[in-house]
Amino acid sequence: MGRKANGDQTLALIDEALGIVMGEAELWKDPRDGFIPTEGAKALLGHLHLVAQEGFPLALVVGPAGVGKTLTCRYWAREHEAPWVRAQPSYSPAALLEDLAVELRITRTKTFRVLLSMVRDALLMSPRVIFVDEAQLLDRPTLETVKYLADETGSSFVLITSEEFEGQIRRHRDIESRIGTVARIGPISLQETQAIYKDSGYSPEVLAEVHTLTGGILRDIVRLMRQMDRVVEWSGERGLTKAAFTPAHVRRVASRLNLAGGAR
Repeated sequence: MGRKANGDQTLALIDEALGIVMGEAELWKDPRDGFIPTEGAKALLGHLHLVAQEGFPLALVVGPAGVGKTLTCRYWAREHEAPWVRAQPSYSPAALLEDLAVELRITRTKTFRVLLSMVRDALLMSPRVIFVDEAQLLDRPTLETVKYLADETGSSFVLITSEEFEGQIRRHRDIESRIGTVARIGPISLQETQAIYKDSGYSPEVLAEVHTLTGGILRDIVRLMRQMDRVVEWSGERGLTKAAFTPAHVRRVASRLNLAGGAR
């Protein structure tokens, strides 16, 4: 009875801590501040180096939401000063060119053909690897513009999308024929989760529960671990340390988050 009472008190302490450290904005904030070199991320970087080396017209980066596609590509893009555009709903050829003009530091003009020529000439003088995030939002005319710029300038366009939209992009034969490589990145394994957080202070059993609840989705792992750290930081003096954290405590913290994968 005493053990159950102590357990209930600890869960109540977690609830109290969560109410203080986790405001509404924290529930939705993407907590990733830095690049995490997982095995999948390192493999993706290898694909991107291949794109730059071989000059493929197009490349595809595919994987579920939250596994680190965008973060890894952004890391490579920053390291190599590669232009980056993010497609939006109803993303037209003109919108693509305007965003590219900003990245290439070209003076924008409202005339489509003039802007197309200016972007083409800039890329022709200095072919680049260009990233297009949320590539599933590119309609057929915008894909044609990407294809034209790749063909005319020798630049490489890396299209980033979730796995459910891969077929949507590859169904066009002229687009498919220009894709030089397809990089796939997925959830991380339990072993890798435990390796990344081996010095975190949490037990292997706690880290295993984190992996189970998140399904290895990196974004969710980072989000859950951050909230656990905040709970410990707030309540450590009251006995809830990292060493005292249990799988049940992990489940309590996870119940406040919308996790994309794993056990429910």
